[in-house]
Amino acid sequence: MAAPGENLRINSDRLWDSIMEMAKIGPGIAGGNNRQTLTDSDKQGRELFKSWCDEAGLTMGVDQMGTMFMTRPGTDPDALPIYVGSHLDTQPTGGKYDGVLGVLSGLEVVRSLNDLGIKTKHPIVVTNWTNEEGARFAPAMLASGVFAGVHTQDYAYARKDLDGLSFGDELKRIGWVGDETVGA
Repeated sequence: MAAPGENLRINSDRLWDSIMEMAKIGPGIAGGNNRQTLTDSDKQGRELFKSWCDEAGLTMGVDQMGTMFMTRPGTDPDALPIYVGSHLDTQPTGGKYDGVLGVLSGLEVVRSLNDLGIKTKHPIVVTNWTNEEGARFAPAMLASGVFAGVHTQDYAYARKDLDGLSFGDELKRIGWVGDETVGA
């Protein structure tokens, strides 16, 4: 257990190792990544992230846009959750750190709190938004846009990639359509 006033730190080696392990999925050019949303690489990245969250004791919720909400409970059941995260999808010539750093840093905060025996009043929800980059299905920030009420779910599901494949069909194909209502 951490002492009050103690300077707390994450496990930077574990965070680095997680980033490098995720970077093996969907390798791109010049050491970067090509893990576009709703591809087989995206599915593999999601599965790896879920396995790490399971090990950290997080519970998973997935909304109908495929956004992953990985929750560490707080001590106060009425306290509003604290959301951290970003996205695991990349541009076709994306780097290793863009959205991935936000998602895996959030996970590392939870892992470090667990290591230190620290309980939080508020739940912490590590979030992986679907299609934030918008490289495959325009526009960018599609799932978060539906969450915020900017787009309808039907609009999002109908978005097509350059091969004519729809967002909704590809989300089903990789098995990540959740049962939670978007924004609930």
